[in-house]
Amino acid sequence: MIHPSQPPKVLGLQENGELCMNSAQCKSQCCQHTGALDLARCIPLASENSECSVKTLYGIYYKCPCERGLTCEGDKTIVGAITNTNFGVCHDIG
Repeated sequence: MIHPSQPPKVLGLQENGELCMNSAQCKSQCCQHTGALDLARCIPLASENSECSVKTLYGIYYKCPCERGLTCEGDKTIVGAITNTNFGVCHDIG
């Protein structure tokens, strides 16, 4: 409980592993569900050769986007989008 004479805490960005409700809350800019029934947590961006996604559902990823300098290449079909299996793999674009 906050005492009336104490100023409220200003919430900063969440660290990796902390609960989140939107990617904008995370230092990594990735709030991800790790399972269908799990709560979303801040997760590091995907590294080279890791699974990735560029799409969110209400600001929450099923797979994080790639780190800077990498691109997410994968299934971009309508079936993949409907079934939420349109994940890719991070590749170096250099």
